[in-house]
Amino acid sequence: MEALEIAKINPESPVIFLGIGFETTSPATAAAIIQAKEQHIHNFFVLSSHKVMPPVMKALVVEGVKINGFIAPGHVSAITGVGIYHDLALKFGLGVVVSGFEPVDVMQSILMLTQQIESGSPKVEIQYKRIVHPEGNIIAKEMMERVFELKNEIWRGLGIIPESGLKIRDGFSSFDAEKQFTVKIPQPVEPKGCICGLILRGLKNPNDCKLFTNKCTPTNPVGACMVSSEGTCATYYKYRS
Repeated sequence: MEALEIAKINPESPVIFLGIGFETTSPATAAAIIQAKEQHIHNFFVLSSHKVMPPVMKALVVEGVKINGFIAPGHVSAITGVGIYHDLALKFGLGVVVSGFEPVDVMQSILMLTQQIESGSPKVEIQYKRIVHPEGNIIAKEMMERVFELKNEIWRGLGIIPESGLKIRDGFSSFDAEKQFTVKIPQPVEPKGCICGLILRGLKNPNDCKLFTNKCTPTNPVGACMVSSEGTCATYYKYRS
């Protein structure tokens, strides 16, 4: 919305907003695009790099990564609801618990998953009930559906995952930076020696990487696992002592 305001007060200059994040942030991007169209703001554009969660969760299972169950992100689920996880329980027999972010939330979510596994009854449960409702945020989901459609997307360390990204629909193409400007995005190249893909899959730990704490640190991140302050490598680095 701040980018939209900047566009309003600078009508002669194109303002391009980089839309990043998952279902948590994409509704706000959608809302800005809708407002830009309604208010006839013609110098506001979005370069969408938004992604969605379910395809990558399923891709890990299909690849054969040994997973006992999923702790699902509470902020994403507050938007989407829990319907996006049902396939994991029904088709793959994996429990899913939507969790909050406090230590006690995660501990309770692990307990709920353990109880599912011990009883042999995988299902989708909400631990984060103070925030997450089964149906999610209906208004936010409607805005996302109105503005975006699915596309194949590249994930750092994982490659191309079908229908895991969001692109702007043709009805809003006048706000799509990719269609209004010549945007050349180079193909991602995995740095030599980086095993981030294996770490993201849970097949290796950061300590197994020769770059970890050597060439790869939070101030000089090499892979996605260190780039994000919430990444596995960044966490291992922070608590390594």
